[in-house]
Amino acid sequence: MNSTVIELEKIRERIKQIRFNKGLTQDNMADMLNISQNAYHKLENGRCKMSLRKFINICKILEIEASELINGPEKKYSFSKYYKKPIEKVL
Repeated sequence: MNSTVIELEKIRERIKQIRFNKGLTQDNMADMLNISQNAYHKLENGRCKMSLRKFINICKILEIEASELINGPEKKYSFSKYYKKPIEKVL
């Protein structure tokens, strides 16, 4: 496996762990992203590609910096001034 694939797997695992820690289900995430639960399951498990827009919307829903999902919690940068309000549903 190349390093890009490994990094994408780490990002997906971080999304899953943070979602779980926040008490959100795949169904909750799918509703807020306005996609089916099956589509979200495929995103989170790497069975389909995640667009940048979906990635950013997931960050907003989870209230986490994109850099923390990409780099892990040990390398956190703050960009929250660009999106301060939690989202109920992403369009």
